[in-house]
Amino acid sequence: MKEGSQKIHSSDEGYYQMYLEELKEIRPCTDKEREELQNQVLSGNERARKRLIEGHLIFALAAAKDYRDKGLPMSDLVQEANLALTMAASWYKGGDFLSFAREKILSFLQNALKEQQQENEIGEVIAARVNVLQEVSGKMAEELGREATVEELAERMQMTSEEIKDIMKLAADALSALGEGL
Repeated sequence: MKEGSQKIHSSDEGYYQMYLEELKEIRPCTDKEREELQNQVLSGNERARKRLIEGHLIFALAAAKDYRDKGLPMSDLVQEANLALTMAASWYKGGDFLSFAREKILSFLQNALKEQQQENEIGEVIAARVNVLQEVSGKMAEELGREATVEELAERMQMTSEEIKDIMKLAADALSALGEGL
């Protein structure tokens, strides 16, 4: 594991542990309290809505734990689950709050994982393009006895000059980010 990613993982774990400690101080809702709060929320009681959310944070955490080690740090999963819980309490119009909240939480978690996977795939495609550009650039430098121009690279790779410039910028940005992480 690279040093930079280890720092991120370490701080993520620290935030998660702090959250777990804070959560110990919050009393979960009982079934009876949930029923009372649901009715009050339907009447527009903001304090009841906040307590309904607070009293179900452990419920959201349990759902987030089911998605651990699937592509997102635990702190991100908890944040998504808590956001979904908050939205569920705002959108609640009656019925079984737990089922409604579970549906929203699972949907938010699944969407977050899907977005992360898409970002990873885009990153892999970009990395592949950067690698191909580097290979072609190196071969052309040998052939020409000098560095190839953007236009020459574009012609060889059957791309536009703008696409080549974009790839070069991405490569430079990645190198810059790596330098900052060291």
